[in-house]
Amino acid sequence: MRRAAALLALFLLAGCGSDEPAVDDAEPQSVDDRSSAVLGGVELELEVADEPAERAVGLMRRTSVPDGTGMVFLFDEAVSTRFYMYDVPIPLKAVFIRDGAVVSSVVMPPCEESEPRACPTYGADGPFDTVVETAPATLPDVQPGDRFELGS
Repeated sequence: MRRAAALLALFLLAGCGSDEPAVDDAEPQSVDDRSSAVLGGVELELEVADEPAERAVGLMRRTSVPDGTGMVFLFDEAVSTRFYMYDVPIPLKAVFIRDGAVVSSVVMPPCEESEPRACPTYGADGPFDTVVETAPATLPDVQPGDRFELGS
């Protein structure tokens, strides 16, 4: 029950940046659902985060994300939420996608702050419905307009 309450609180505060989510019970975990994908011509194997609790935890506490792997965050509709790197000890590249085309991307360095609200937040200039997070070296040349195709 305590874990469920913490994950619910984390989900409700995800992307707020100014509120401190409760992440004490969040554990690194592999998402059971995986999919192959192609982004800007690069083949990827991605964990699929399409449930609120999966999106809330994301890649927290992961100590590595091997090249060619990562996580895809799927939203039911276009959103303008923000991402942050609290409790993520490695840099990640976030690629924001709408309707199958890259909108923008950003390299997010680890946040070394002890308080989540002290961490910078990252997002796109406009709405997006998909975000791919991976090691920066996996997608060094991804550009706006590049196509994203999620397999099964």
